[in-house]
Amino acid sequence: MSEKEFAPVDVNQATLEELVSIRGIGPGLGQGIIDQRPYETIDDLVQVPGINEIKLASLKPYLSLGKTQAKRAPARQFDPGKPTPVAKLGNTEAFVFFENHNERQDALLIIFGGFILGLIIMMLRRSK
Repeated sequence: MSEKEFAPVDVNQATLEELVSIRGIGPGLGQGIIDQRPYETIDDLVQVPGINEIKLASLKPYLSLGKTQAKRAPARQFDPGKPTPVAKLGNTEAFVFFENHNERQDALLIIFGGFILGLIIMMLRRSK
């Protein structure tokens, strides 16, 4: 592995491609990081939808903070036709590491399928 793979990415200057190259950041989350710029501290990233304290802790080794930009980008407006990047449950976030709707849907199908399979096996054992 080269040293370039471990070079931290400046969250105030990085392109979408540079942000997406970090494990745990997909296109939606990368765009959210860009839209919320500038950041005064790395901890300010928790304001981005899809990043909580736990996810931020896993991303911190790969992020750095350069100079802040003079003008802050406008916040995105809520679009009811567009799905939110993360399902929220109170103060916690479910499926934080799934970047798009299809990944979350696949995870739910796997969980639900395993539950059904377990019920079938249990019923077959009881019928013996």
